[in-house]
Amino acid sequence: MRSKNLQQALESERKQLSQQEKLLQDAERILFKSRLSDKNILDNLKFYNKSFEFLDDDDEIETEKIFTALQLKSICKKLRLRFLPSQFYQEEIPYEAVLKIKDLNIKYRKDIKHFKILSASSFFAENKKQHQAMLFAQTIYGNYYLIHAWGKPLNKWRSILFFSARNFESLFISILLFSLTEALLLPNNIISTDERADYFSLYRMACIFHLLILNAGFTIFILFSSRFTFSESNWDVEPLKNRSVY
Repeated sequence: MRSKNLQQALESERKQLSQQEKLLQDAERILFKSRLSDKNILDNLKFYNKSFEFLDDDDEIETEKIFTALQLKSICKKLRLRFLPSQFYQEEIPYEAVLKIKDLNIKYRKDIKHFKILSASSFFAENKKQHQAMLFAQTIYGNYYLIHAWGKPLNKWRSILFFSARNFESLFISILLFSLTEALLLPNNIISTDERADYFSLYRMACIFHLLILNAGFTIFILFSSRFTFSESNWDVEPLKNRSVY
């Protein structure tokens, strides 16, 4: 079975960058530069000093390694991943990543902080599994620079396996498709005692409707009892103590 490379998936998300998102990035650049112009530095001195903790998008850093928050959110939703500060990561970060951070600090005269890690939920909990992880540093424009990636690639079917966990709409679609499949597989003699009824009849339509209600009720009960959260709302939420991050 082929595996899904997380960096390739992220690069695919970047190709889908909308024109609206590009305009927002340009506006952020103009705002930031105005705050750091010579006449505004004294008024924004605290902000100016803090800027040395971030990489500058305008420096000669590799643009192919820069990703926006929207791109990261999109990949987290599709693959059921988390994007959290590095202190929540339960595994040891490779020493190679530390060396790359030191090189960046020396090269761009920075003291880079504000690191985040993109990985599967299990890497931020006690029930860890061997999944790919990626270390990012935040840039001054709110983007994220990929410093280092390690671990085994993800299952190539992951986006399908976790489709129903993306948001409420995807969950409803999954329940609907499951109910339709159930109803279509049932023989006529189970759905109705009417021997004259065709395969596609009102009896089967009613069966679909009742199965949809039954499956939806059962699913909602399971989700509430397991404190389940959708990927759309949980991708960057810092975990609380004694709380599952699945």
